[in-house]
Amino acid sequence: MAELRAYCYLDRLQPQFASLFASSCRGFLSVEGMASLFVEVVPGIEINRLTDIALKITNSRPGEMIVERRYGMLEIHSFEQEEVLHAGKMILDELGLKEEERLSPNILATSIINKIDPYQAVIVNRNSKGMLILGGDDVYLLEVTPAAYSSIAANEAEKHSNVRLVDIRFFGASGRIYLAGTESEILASAKRVVETLNNIKGRSQ
Repeated sequence: MAELRAYCYLDRLQPQFASLFASSCRGFLSVEGMASLFVEVVPGIEINRLTDIALKITNSRPGEMIVERRYGMLEIHSFEQEEVLHAGKMILDELGLKEEERLSPNILATSIINKIDPYQAVIVNRNSKGMLILGGDDVYLLEVTPAAYSSIAANEAEKHSNVRLVDIRFFGASGRIYLAGTESEILASAKRVVETLNNIKGRSQ
């Protein structure tokens, strides 16, 4: 039986998040306004079976399915929130679990760089796929496990503050996000990210 590591529902994808996710996903593209669900399980290969169930029962579309050595991650989305929620319920029923039996997020690191040096901004930009960091920006960094929770952290930050989504990693050993903006907007987004993750109930790691 698969272990549910992350179960993460996003009610409405924000413009930057949807675009950044779509730019690298290997499945159906996501756009602003869609609902989305990220699911992460162990062992990784089990995500194939859960994806099959979700797609045959609902009209949700897969944006990404990643099978790693240990973890398996699925993202599905739809303009109809009911379709995504139904798919999630079918996955939980198959696992014989409730949403609250997922792992709760564990914030490994969170920090703010004030007025980033232009040279460091260039280095980060060369390895990112989203918006650019400019010299003098404030930058917010987050690392969290399970990795899929970085998705809701980034989406909620964009939803509630005027920040630029520079990069996100939502699979693997840990998830990461990079945000850039003014000092006040970065402080607001950092507060929102921590509140969002702390409000996700689940098993302790």
